[in-house]
Amino acid sequence: MSRLILDDITGVDERGIAAGDAVAEWEEPAGRAAWAAEDWQPEPEIVAYAQLGAWEAVLARIGRHAQLGVRRDAGRPAWHGLSKSPGDMNRGMVGATLLTAGRLADVTAVTRQEDFTGIHVQGAQRVQQLVVPRIVEHPPGEELEPAEARFAIGAPAAQAPAAPLDLPEELTEALLRRLRRRPVDVTRIAVGLRVAETWQLADGVQLPIVYDVAPGRTQGYVVDESTGTALTSLQACRNHHLAGTLAWCAHCLLPTCPACPEAVRPCRLCQGATCGDCVVTEDGRCRACATLTKVGVFARAKYGVGAGGSAWHGESPNVQVTIRQQRNWWTLERWDRSGRVTIPLDPGVVQYLR
Repeated sequence: MSRLILDDITGVDERGIAAGDAVAEWEEPAGRAAWAAEDWQPEPEIVAYAQLGAWEAVLARIGRHAQLGVRRDAGRPAWHGLSKSPGDMNRGMVGATLLTAGRLADVTAVTRQEDFTGIHVQGAQRVQQLVVPRIVEHPPGEELEPAEARFAIGAPAAQAPAAPLDLPEELTEALLRRLRRRPVDVTRIAVGLRVAETWQLADGVQLPIVYDVAPGRTQGYVVDESTGTALTSLQACRNHHLAGTLAWCAHCLLPTCPACPEAVRPCRLCQGATCGDCVVTEDGRCRACATLTKVGVFARAKYGVGAGGSAWHGESPNVQVTIRQQRNWWTLERWDRSGRVTIPLDPGVVQYLR
């Protein structure tokens, strides 16, 4: 039986450590081989351990990169190579950095923190930003080269103790067969970003925002909950919701978004932009339309109505509404911050007004 000679009577073979008729067989390490991981990066998997007298031996690996380590009287270990795999060393470094110790990972796409572009909140200042990797397991796409993936995620170089391939070929094959009994699992991942930010609005309110950057992409987006639209630029409404576009009330001049309980909607009569707080009648009229009053005979000319016609006028601080009736022709004219609009009134509205 092929073996590695340790001293005059002791050696390592496929069974474990043997000295004469005494054999300490390979077994689970059970926490007895911490010394074997000291010169590795990342920490290897200790697959098997044996001890006989002053001698200890381990079978250690990172994926398909495997080594036999032996030491005597708790001294410095000597290492012997079983198989070399720079790719798995890099996969192990990626897995240890992004997943957990002992895992190997192939990477399909990476977004690095220094490469992404975040979102912008108009009229606000970002006061805090935290960026961490966001791992997507089992993604589609082709894997990067392991060394390229390790570099892309910013992980340090992998290393293992110097270990010449100096064992007898028969012993090497026997020990590798033992290692192969426990399969190596490689996880496919993609690496995006999770971004947590705090933005301070002009009124001093601070809003937290969390969003993701997809693996391999450089632009971050926030999804508008109302519309499902992916946004890069946001605005804050009066209730400090964030949205892509805001609707401004023509009366109080304050913005709302679809998530606001008092969201802007058209006035039932003049169709002007009116928030819920400025709709003041049960039938949906705005503040200006709710104050419509018939214009006296001597003031009709001021509102552009000739003899035989009629006019009604109402105002709020920022809106004026005038209804004119000239013979059978009815119109409504509205002035607000967007300008002047004149619309014809249909017979149903006229009947309602009467």
